[in-house]
Amino acid sequence: MESKKDRTGFPSLYKATYEEGWELKNLGYDYTDTLLRNSLSGYLFKNPTLRNFLDNYLNPIMTFYINRVKYLRIFFNFAVPKDYDKIN
Repeated sequence: MESKKDRTGFPSLYKATYEEGWELKNLGYDYTDTLLRNSLSGYLFKNPTLRNFLDNYLNPIMTFYINRVKYLRIFFNFAVPKDYDKIN
């Protein structure tokens, strides 16, 4: 038998039975493609070079930073399990 290399553990059967039947609403808006387009001025996107930079380079970086803050909100909250991933 081969051991796991990432040391993350195995999925919990308790978690699967506990979350069975959950129908969560309002899980948020998927902003991964439109974060900067909705928050910056449209005038910036008229320049093709700047638009390419903002869409292809800066937008993924900003969404990564926002997702890391969500992870920290879960990690430092003692009232939720550490593997909870349904935070907005």
